[in-house]
Amino acid sequence: MDKLRALHYLLKVADTLSFSRTAQAFGVPASSISRRIADLEAELGVELLHRTTRTVRLTEAGALYVEQVRQGIAQLNDADDLVGRRGSTPSGILRISAMPSYGRLLLMPALQDFGDRYPDIVLDVHLSDALMDLGRDQIDIAIRGGHLPQERVVARKLDPNRMVLAASPQYLRTMGTPRTLDDLTSHRALMYRGPHAVFKWLGRDEEGWRELPTTPAFISNDGTSLVAMACRHRGLVLLSEWGLKDYLDRGELTEVTLDRPVSVSRVDELGIYLLYLQTRYRVPKVRVAVEFLVKRLQAA
Repeated sequence: MDKLRALHYLLKVADTLSFSRTAQAFGVPASSISRRIADLEAELGVELLHRTTRTVRLTEAGALYVEQVRQGIAQLNDADDLVGRRGSTPSGILRISAMPSYGRLLLMPALQDFGDRYPDIVLDVHLSDALMDLGRDQIDIAIRGGHLPQERVVARKLDPNRMVLAASPQYLRTMGTPRTLDDLTSHRALMYRGPHAVFKWLGRDEEGWRELPTTPAFISNDGTSLVAMACRHRGLVLLSEWGLKDYLDRGELTEVTLDRPVSVSRVDELGIYLLYLQTRYRVPKVRVAVEFLVKRLQAA
């Protein structure tokens, strides 16, 4: 049995939950996929997949096995990249994941210049707010906002991610400028939807952070759309400073300063972080990308 091939088949089935889609990906009959994995199960003496006429899913043992195998395959690929391209020009596919608004506004312009400098590196960019496991999801570099991530991931801070409350000058002339947390109850809110829920507006007083009553006028998971609505005088927007800076500089929006801090998180130490696994950093394409992006985006 070609065990390595069987492991690749198993990982693809785990991702697609389909023998037919896995077969299409590898260009082989579905029966070959099923037979290889059955041989693997026989060798291990354990069932890795639950199969019915319509569905396929991992068993509990299969899920544990796939998690370990995925890490091993990733390390093997890293070793191939490290040794096979040692001393050569950085090349290959570089997979990057970033938050949509940050990706479009700051990352993409930086990647255009990076592509000019390293034309042999093929960029595969995925814009999403969804959380991920770098090893499991086969992502080389991720950019995410929030608090300092888990210890096993190397995190380079790009931005403090300070939250700014803003509105158009016309909106403030019409509705008045809020000065206190309680003043926000009489204003329209343009609110961001995260991967799981709408981000509530929070204010901090003597008793700590508390949820603020708001009147939503527009909700979106796209920061650019929220800013556009704010520029059209539809309400107050609460977003990261990096997403509002150009509009504030041009005077299209005005920062609103309250008597108390306002945010969307109870965590004081927020940030935008560039994340990668230390084992991946040794690969030339990853190393040059990390250093280029940290230098470029920390100065953005």
